[in-house]
Amino acid sequence: MLSMDSPTAFALAKIQPPRSRTSLVERPTLEQALDIALRHHRLTLLVAPAGYGKTAALTRQIRRLGDGSALAWVSVDEDDRLQRFLACLTTALEPHDLPWRVSPEALGTLAQAEHGLRDVARELVNALAATEVARGLIVIDDAHRLADPQVFELLQAVIERLPEHWGVAIASRVDPPLSLARWRASGDLAEFRQYDLRFSEAEVGALLRGSGLEASAPSARELLALTDGWAAGLRLSLSAQAGAGRTRGAGGPAQRHLFDYLASEVLADMPADLRWFLLRCSVLPELSVARCEHVARLPNTARLLDEVERRGLFVATLDADELTLRLHDLFRDFLESRLQRDFPGELPYLLRRAADHEGDLVRAVGYLTRAGAWDEATRLLVERGAALITRGGGPAVEQMLAQFPPEQVATRPGLQLLRGGAAFPRFDFETMVDGMQRAADGYAAAGEAALAALARAYASLGRQNTGALAESVAALARLREQPLADGVRAFVGFCNAWGAYAQGRGEDVAQHVAAMLDALETADDVQDWDRCFFLSILTGLPGLRPLLERFADGAMRLTGEQPTQLRAGVMHIRAWLAFSQGGIDEAAVWLARADDDCRWLGRPRSLMTENWMAHTLIDAVRGDRTASYAAAQDNKRDLEEHALRANRLTHEYEELFTFLRAAWVLGDETLLRALAPALERTGNPFEWAAAESDRAFARAMLALLDGRLADAQALLQPLAADLERSCFFPAAQARLMLADVQVRRGAIDDAAATLQPWLAAALDGGDVGGALLAGRPVLQRLAGAGWGRRLGDDEQALLARLERLAAAGGTAPAPPAAAGGAPGRNAPAGERLSGLTEREREVLARMAAGDSNKLIARAFDLSPHTVKRHVANILDKLGVDTRGQAAARWREMVGG
Repeated sequence: MLSMDSPTAFALAKIQPPRSRTSLVERPTLEQALDIALRHHRLTLLVAPAGYGKTAALTRQIRRLGDGSALAWVSVDEDDRLQRFLACLTTALEPHDLPWRVSPEALGTLAQAEHGLRDVARELVNALAATEVARGLIVIDDAHRLADPQVFELLQAVIERLPEHWGVAIASRVDPPLSLARWRASGDLAEFRQYDLRFSEAEVGALLRGSGLEASAPSARELLALTDGWAAGLRLSLSAQAGAGRTRGAGGPAQRHLFDYLASEVLADMPADLRWFLLRCSVLPELSVARCEHVARLPNTARLLDEVERRGLFVATLDADELTLRLHDLFRDFLESRLQRDFPGELPYLLRRAADHEGDLVRAVGYLTRAGAWDEATRLLVERGAALITRGGGPAVEQMLAQFPPEQVATRPGLQLLRGGAAFPRFDFETMVDGMQRAADGYAAAGEAALAALARAYASLGRQNTGALAESVAALARLREQPLADGVRAFVGFCNAWGAYAQGRGEDVAQHVAAMLDALETADDVQDWDRCFFLSILTGLPGLRPLLERFADGAMRLTGEQPTQLRAGVMHIRAWLAFSQGGIDEAAVWLARADDDCRWLGRPRSLMTENWMAHTLIDAVRGDRTASYAAAQDNKRDLEEHALRANRLTHEYEELFTFLRAAWVLGDETLLRALAPALERTGNPFEWAAAESDRAFARAMLALLDGRLADAQALLQPLAADLERSCFFPAAQARLMLADVQVRRGAIDDAAATLQPWLAAALDGGDVGGALLAGRPVLQRLAGAGWGRRLGDDEQALLARLERLAAAGGTAPAPPAAAGGAPGRNAPAGERLSGLTEREREVLARMAAGDSNKLIARAFDLSPHTVKRHVANILDKLGVDTRGQAAARWREMVGG
């Protein structure tokens, strides 16, 4: 069984705790101390070498936590990196219906952002705090296997903030890198080490009696002396005695050598079919009938598996619907070592068989790379890797690529395509270009023209951001002439649109977006639409508005209610389309909905760039200085601290100019004077064509601040073009600012001539967003100028309306609830309930009836993911923290 909701699907056996064995010996001293620890301490730590019974002790104790308790168990594998660990943990918590405010599947994406681990810890702790359980426990077994330091950074942050009714238990062979000394001093840490876990003489005697062997005191003392109370040694010693009818002498080799020696004795005493079964199945981390039948290819698999469980030979029985056993590491390593020694040719074959039946992609690729089955490993990873990247699993793909020798990656175009694709979401354009170009060359050599074209398109898009813009545009022009599949043709159109924009050919962008849309509508594949989501920044370019509306309508038809990258992109488009028509409040509502999706998706960088830019300017026009500057600073910090060199050199001018325009709208002279010199210093060969115009615009603003109106007019004149060539209406803004300068200089006829073409277009339904970005003082002077008959009545009325819009935007009203926003926490209860959608009210009614997310999903034919999103919206709109509080609010309002 697999968990498939997360970016890294994994075997559900990883989150299934072992069942407690009834044959275990009572150990009252250990059990009482462990019970107190698990119920009352923030962290319970079990640290001892392999085979000391750490897992068995935890397994027995968690069954005694009692009603009202919540458990999340995670068994760690060597290949668990942060994303995979989070996927396991959040899925293990799934039965307890945590009220997430971020999609649990997106926590791995959130972790990649600035302060990402801190944000993930906060979301996790808040969700745990809002669970209505008497005691919750997170168990992390085999933590010594964790090699990713980020997992321990996350655990450190979570444990420090853990709610009082939750605890964490960690079983490991070594101390985890956590603040143990501090927690030990504060009394938050309970520790169980080798001495605490070792069997006493009385417990050894009880073990002997339970095994049916002679329980004389010398035998117990002899076993204790031989094993020093080591559980693994005791178990194997008893098995060896039962098989051979003799007791081994005291003394002897070290623990690991003792284990191998005793295990050899036990293995030799087994029936041949059981021995061969265990050797062949040792490649599997968990044993089930289906898996073992497929790998071992032996008759009577079910009987053999039952026999393994009956003998209790270093296996744990998992809490699963079908019989599933997990081999202890010591025993599994021993068996595999014996397999390699005695049957060296079998291991690659068995690993291939294991991969055939393994749905966990990370494990399956690991089996195949261990077997040296490079063709099979490549085929499997290429088949599933692209979808994994789309769902935020780029780090997992890169982890699997690292298992291939460099020479294998270099010669396989499918792996290079994934390498480039995994680099794209984090804007590592150099790696993207290198991987995609190698993929294109490899596919072309293999005669796979469609994949070669797709890789070339990606490489060309990357080159636009690495200082090779002319080369990119030329390559894309060649691609346009080739016969292409609809999905590839759509992406080529998207890349061509950005190439034209980057070169300052704003008038050419629309034709490429139209070609993209024609292909997308023919293909009608959501994955193809998702590739082209990043369009909101093109708002205002000639002919784009109807095309963006068409894209938004088509994308929403495919994406529906589910928060996705594509849907968030549509929300950004609609925010700018509303703003372009003067709908400031409507734009704020769409932007708030984009914020909700961005947060739910873990604030991926692919979305946050356009989100930050939209907030910087739209919030400035709304007069919300705090929100505008916060977004601008986030954008600036992301580019300075996290962007790689090529990305920063290409786009730093855009980030600074957007920030500078917000400072102009808000009348912040000090900030504008600080930003303008920084913008001057950004000049470099990587940046796009608009950069020099943006610097000229900044000089014009400085000239206006200094009162140098003639200089400002000279600078603004060439910027006030008839066509927009850059994002967010700079030509229209420059035109209105130029007219204002002309009015101030007494050239009112020239000012009227400057305004009239733009006013005519605006009255005919054209964009007015640029006028709002000119700022309220400019609009006040233009609306109050003595135009006489130089401007028509409708033209003067439009200027007056724009001035009123700018004035109203300056009050920074909150988005109205009726338009999709949520009433605040201080709003009356009835108002908060009325802010729910019809579907949210239906979900809330089910929550009040005590239904779980799974039952709600089944009742309304929704995905669990969608139900989680509805629950998050309900809690936010009602201003409550827990499901129980939301249910109480519902009953209060409906009289139930």
